[in-house]
Amino acid sequence: MKETYAKIAFQWLNAGLHVCAPALCHGCNNLLDYRETWICKLCSERFQPSSDPKCQRCAARVGPNLDTVNGCVVCKNDHFYFEKVVSLGFYQDQYKDEILRIKNSRDEPLARTLGNLLGKYIVKNSLFEPDLITCVPVHWWKRLLKGYNQTEAIATGVSDVLKITFANSILRKNRHTSEQSGLLPTARRKNLRDAFSCTAKESIKGKRILLVDDVLTTGTTANQVAKVLVSAGAKKVIVAVIARSFGR
Repeated sequence: MKETYAKIAFQWLNAGLHVCAPALCHGCNNLLDYRETWICKLCSERFQPSSDPKCQRCAARVGPNLDTVNGCVVCKNDHFYFEKVVSLGFYQDQYKDEILRIKNSRDEPLARTLGNLLGKYIVKNSLFEPDLITCVPVHWWKRLLKGYNQTEAIATGVSDVLKITFANSILRKNRHTSEQSGLLPTARRKNLRDAFSCTAKESIKGKRILLVDDVLTTGTTANQVAKVLVSAGAKKVIVAVIARSFGR
């Protein structure tokens, strides 16, 4: 009986707060219903995980009924330090729009909400149970200019759902690098050579780590960071991204 009264009181409190300070959806900026949190039902439906077949190794879109345990035509010749990629969708339509939005503007609530959705997808599909969650770091100068790191906000959202520690200080980007987009694969690898380091080797030894980023294109950045983690003693690294792009 007490639980029933508490539930009713909580619902009334939420309704009152919604009247006094109506919340907006972080996806479309429309008013949220008092029963909704962060994102409206319509936007939540827009961000349903893609049902298209994905490579079990790199999460690229593949044809139906293909065995991709050992990779697909996109990744089968690549050497990865991470075990696999988990993605919510593909870099197109609403995913592309919102990723560009969190990259180009300081929309931390939206980035964190997308992280929530990614975390729920991981839990629902029992994809991975990490010991630690971390994210691809940015150089301090870029962080200063931009004001925030969108991958850190996404990782925080994932951590909120998985209830796993977000270790945001175990990685460091040692130097500023050119943007990866537009570079050929060889140039991408050269651009990121020795760009990352681990600052807390003792805390990751033998740990299963979920490495979060916003989008994965060739996998070069995620692979370089995973290499640092594995070299520092991590047992396993899984990459989780909001979207998988199509570029090579």
